[in-house]
Amino acid sequence: MSGMTSIYVGVSGLQAASTGLNTTSHNLTNVYTKGYTRQLSINGDRTYANIGSSSTSYMQVGLGVDVISTSRVRNILLDKAYRTENSRANFYTAQYDAANEVANILGEINGESFDKTLENLENAISEMAKTPNSETAQSELVMFAEEFIQRANGIYQDMKEYQNNLDSKIKGMVDEVNAIGQQIASLNKAIAGVEASDIQAANDLRDKRDLMIDKLSSYVNITYKEGENRYVTVDIEGVPFVSDTGVFEMGTKQLNGADDSVYVSVVWPQLDDQEVFNFDQEIGPARNNDKGSLKGYILARGDFNADYTDLPKINDYDLTTPDGSKKYFEDVDKYMKNVDQCTLVKSEALFDNLINGIVTTINNVFSPMTKGMPDGVTSFTDANGKTYPDGVTYTADNIEVLDMSTSTGSDGEMPPQELFSRIGVDRYIEVTGDDGNTYYIFNKLDSRGYESLYKCGNLEINPKILDSYAKIPFTTKEGEEDYQKANKLLEAWNGKFSNLDPDSLAQLKFTDYYDQYIYELGNDGEFFKNLSSSETDATNTLDSQRTEVHGVNSDEELTYMIKYQNAYNASSRYINVVSDMLEHIINRLGA
Repeated sequence: MSGMTSIYVGVSGLQAASTGLNTTSHNLTNVYTKGYTRQLSINGDRTYANIGSSSTSYMQVGLGVDVISTSRVRNILLDKAYRTENSRANFYTAQYDAANEVANILGEINGESFDKTLENLENAISEMAKTPNSETAQSELVMFAEEFIQRANGIYQDMKEYQNNLDSKIKGMVDEVNAIGQQIASLNKAIAGVEASDIQAANDLRDKRDLMIDKLSSYVNITYKEGENRYVTVDIEGVPFVSDTGVFEMGTKQLNGADDSVYVSVVWPQLDDQEVFNFDQEIGPARNNDKGSLKGYILARGDFNADYTDLPKINDYDLTTPDGSKKYFEDVDKYMKNVDQCTLVKSEALFDNLINGIVTTINNVFSPMTKGMPDGVTSFTDANGKTYPDGVTYTADNIEVLDMSTSTGSDGEMPPQELFSRIGVDRYIEVTGDDGNTYYIFNKLDSRGYESLYKCGNLEINPKILDSYAKIPFTTKEGEEDYQKANKLLEAWNGKFSNLDPDSLAQLKFTDYYDQYIYELGNDGEFFKNLSSSETDATNTLDSQRTEVHGVNSDEELTYMIKYQNAYNASSRYINVVSDMLEHIINRLGA
């Protein structure tokens, strides 16, 4: 081997050691850089020089060491597992956040819980049963009824506001997902440009891209792959998001579908506003579709503000007939799809059902009605000349007429007043029957002609009772205290009024209903919490395993630093020895 060739061998050693030192220094510099992957200098043999041959082999001389590549130490299987668990963990964290917020709104976590308000109202009703015309008992009833209705309206409004906040949060998350997509697309171009010649690896840019993919997995369910052109393509819910040509961004749009949505849906504008997420099928681990905080928050928020009419109660259907049974099961299917899966919508529906039950029960004792036309009466006419039944809103079967035999307030005025009123809507319309007598029929409509319901947000204490306790209707026509009605009020409070939901057909009292409601809400929250905790632990475990592979250990890197320093020094000494040999040959032997 020639002397100059020997120097080349030494120089290659210097270059390899220098590259190793630079790589190790780069690793140490980025010990605390988020997303950084440890880099490793890979060495190999340089081309061998043939100096002869034999009958069995070539005679070769090595030309030194070559730096094959500076590669990242990364485990793609751990990356994939981490991103899957990260996506699932964030889905259930979003669900738990919503359940926890509802419990907080109800006062079950901080503050006075709503069951204390129910207890106060129950105690006031008990006192009324003892002395119905006592001004103290009446004032206490009105006071706690007002507290009840204000608290109920406030809780329901807070739930709606939280839905609005989630709607804004969802819009922001869509913007964030799109921004991540644009960053991935930009990094694709940069990486492809750097690595086009196959001479240099864009390791730091790849780290940034992997970090973006990690981040994206927390928002949505993704699949991804890297092509031969160094571009990573990403699909969201099976639809292309980042491609070789750019980003197909998601959008938000209020679709106003069959469920009368008042909130935005996340859509693909390039696919004629097709919804990104399919909620027609049940969401859960069995279907492997429980991934991403964006889907979790959309599911928790729901599409609309629910009330008691969205809850199919078995007592409202005639299950003895095929049509009644069919209608019930259709409504149950709709409930399970649009309400039961959605934490906020379900909470609103069940809570409003309780409030409606209490309000209508008390009102029906205060001012009772009978359904259907009175005997001998075929029509009514109001002061404006309108005739009832009208065959549309009011029919002979569903029209409700005041029970004229009931007690009134101490002022003796008819009709007797209800305790809870719909805002701006009187309970009755005064009409004249075709028999010439005065009747009072239940008023279903507001001043604009829309149906007015006894539901949260549309309730207040009857202003007439607030003005005068004399209108509280517990005085018989003979001027006596109506203990019978007072006891009926207490019995109605303690009676069973509704099942909680289609999964539980047992009829419950008001307090038992609320307890079961809180239990189910807490059970859902605990379920989401446990899944969130389990998936988060799995995510953290996988991240630790990834860190062991691609994370930078300063002690280990310092060991590499010493190794490469020694290799550099050895190569330097080797070159010095070869140089001295050449000098000796040239200066002494050459002479």
